[in-house]
Amino acid sequence: MPFAVDEIRKLGATGRFVLATDTFEAAPGSHSRGASAHAVTPAPTQRTGEFIDSIIDLMSEHDINWLLPMFEDVFYLSAHREKILAAHPEATLFFPGFDALHKVHDKVSFTELCGELGLPVAEPITATDEEQFKAAIGNWDHWFARAAYGRGGMDIITNTGPLAGDGDIDDIHPTVDDPWMVQQFLSGTDRCSWSVAHEGEIVLHSCYEHPLMIDDRGGIVFESVDSPQSLEAAQRIAKELNWTGQISFDYMVTEDGTHYMVECNPRPTAGCTVATPEEFDTALFSPDGLVVVPAGRKKKIEVAVVRDTLRHPLRARSNRAAAKGATDVYYGDHDYLPLLYTALSLQHIRAYRKALGMNRKKGEQLVATQFFDVLYDGGGISV
Repeated sequence: MPFAVDEIRKLGATGRFVLATDTFEAAPGSHSRGASAHAVTPAPTQRTGEFIDSIIDLMSEHDINWLLPMFEDVFYLSAHREKILAAHPEATLFFPGFDALHKVHDKVSFTELCGELGLPVAEPITATDEEQFKAAIGNWDHWFARAAYGRGGMDIITNTGPLAGDGDIDDIHPTVDDPWMVQQFLSGTDRCSWSVAHEGEIVLHSCYEHPLMIDDRGGIVFESVDSPQSLEAAQRIAKELNWTGQISFDYMVTEDGTHYMVECNPRPTAGCTVATPEEFDTALFSPDGLVVVPAGRKKKIEVAVVRDTLRHPLRARSNRAAAKGATDVYYGDHDYLPLLYTALSLQHIRAYRKALGMNRKKGEQLVATQFFDVLYDGGGISV
């Protein structure tokens, strides 16, 4: 993940010993100069018990005293918190309890939480079967629907906007355990935020927009913006849940400036890339009040910008304009190997094919191959 590479590099730059782990050897962050060492672990999703044992052993081997999840591995680590602490009682596990994680990860319960806290949300309807789903989309001329546990721009369907027609409603099969949420389609600007929190207090916050997206599903250029509304929302939720760890939110900002809550990612996102190493290190280890990243900082995923330009040559000029002034997430000063390994890590597609086969429903989306083995689908976790 680009934000994993970024945080590894930042912590290395501030002199921390970083053990970078992933489920395959070619993970770009493992080859950053910011990583003092790296290791391969079993997949959290498919081999949870082995993953936890591996983490415990690596913490012993490398004298690790701070555990910092980068993606949905956080759910598996949190579910096994007591086992990890039994082996390493002095370690800091920088993530909240499982119940808090689950509440914000599930789009249905997250939307309910936002309503309870007085944060704006588009009116939701939860569907647990096909009949309910088809009835729900009939409530609005323009609608947007998502799986409660969908991630990465997958498991969504809408009849409006650039993704309209991408999918068939007859392929949607909600269940009680895997519900879908339907809402009125809102027009506006996508914004995201990322925060670091200690015991319910935000100590570092950034809000950013995407001047350029890939396939209308995820940003590949990130620019920080002023957004007191996003900070207020993050503070309100962090305080309510007594959050410790990293936490990120997506918003839809309408013309009147209202920040409608869309979803929560209880982990880092690209917002960390616009913070400095010193800001991040201080926020983690010695916070002293609130720091808000100022507007105008810009980062990009250069290989994705090039890919988009090659696939859509008519966008070349607008892509250059969107990426102007941004520095690359994967390529750092004297730290070029993560960029090289973004290409080598495509071998992970083979692991995706072997583990899951060709997913005929979604196609073999690149984003799916990135995180199929660190994904949490809302189900039970063996302990």
